[in-house]
Amino acid sequence: MAGGAGGDGAGGDGAAAGGDAAAARRAAAKADGGSARERAERSVPLALRISAGWSWRLLVTAAAVYVVVVAIGRIRSVVIPVLAGLLISALIVPIAQRLQRMGVPRLASAFIALLAFFIFVGGAAVGVGFNAANELPKVTEQVSQGIDKVRDYLATGPLHLSDRQIDDLVDSVQHSLTENRGRVLSGVITTASVLFEVIAGILVTLFATFFFIYDGAGIWNWIVTRFPPGAEERVRGAGREAWATLTGYIRGTVFVAIVDALGISIGLIAVGTPLVAPLALLTFFGGFIPIVGATLAGAAAVLVTLVAKGVVPAVIVLGVVLAVQQIEGHLLQPLVMRRAVNLHPLAIVIALSAGGVLAGIPGAIAAVPTVAIINRVAKYLAATGKPPPDEKVDPGGVG
Repeated sequence: MAGGAGGDGAGGDGAAAGGDAAAARRAAAKADGGSARERAERSVPLALRISAGWSWRLLVTAAAVYVVVVAIGRIRSVVIPVLAGLLISALIVPIAQRLQRMGVPRLASAFIALLAFFIFVGGAAVGVGFNAANELPKVTEQVSQGIDKVRDYLATGPLHLSDRQIDDLVDSVQHSLTENRGRVLSGVITTASVLFEVIAGILVTLFATFFFIYDGAGIWNWIVTRFPPGAEERVRGAGREAWATLTGYIRGTVFVAIVDALGISIGLIAVGTPLVAPLALLTFFGGFIPIVGATLAGAAAVLVTLVAKGVVPAVIVLGVVLAVQQIEGHLLQPLVMRRAVNLHPLAIVIALSAGGVLAGIPGAIAAVPTVAIINRVAKYLAATGKPPPDEKVDPGGVG
């Protein structure tokens, strides 16, 4: 038994030795493999490794952004009304909050704020419509006189066109319109079909605006609770920054647009231009599209003045438009909008172009506040993600 025991012991020692040897061989192989991988990794230049790391990360990010943009494009008939409701609610939420502080119930205050907003907008639209209807016969007569002036200019001006050449030119324009009558009709039919989408979008905007006013805090709390508990505080802070940016932008834009509309209206009234109310309304809404909107609205005002009143009044209106734009660019934008937007002009132009390509005029309106919100939220998250100064490690080491 002793011998058996000794044999067992020897066998155990041999097995242990064999196991140790196998483990040693595996460790050696692993070491050789690791060193081989390290040698292969070191054989790739550092710049190429960094470039490759950045490249695949950028590709993944671009693919994710592309998927999001395509998804938004597919459901933009829903996204655009919701964004419109968010912008409107950012403008009229203070009214509902003031009513609540006066003791009005939350539901009633939301209804009153929304109703007051749409009564104001509807009243402005009706007033502009009556103004346009009253001045339309006068404008039509002035346009006819303008066409006669153009005809006289073509005959007596540097071109010296004969009456027959002018008639041929008019006939060619009429013939072109006749040939494209089918396209115009199809465009009208398409517009009629789009009308249903517009009505549906208005309804979605109404519902979204009401619930953003009535229960915006509850909606945001539900979104925040979808995140991990450790991230909830940072998400709430990012939401506060985003809301502050949005409210500052929309209120500042409304103020700047009102100033632009008043300034150009004064110039139009001074020279006697017709359709002052529609042009003022166009200037006001043009203020919601930075840089581009004010330029287009000013061009429309100058063109109407040129047709209706002549060259000298049009030059005067052009001077008024340029003066208003200078006041906006050098005084109002730095004082009112710089803190809310804080974007480089090139970033604004790129955002407008991208928004216009993706969703037309609504996309151009929503592009700048969206980029401004992303910029401010990114700064907030970057700042809150850094450790406080007392937790930073001393580069010199301990002791």
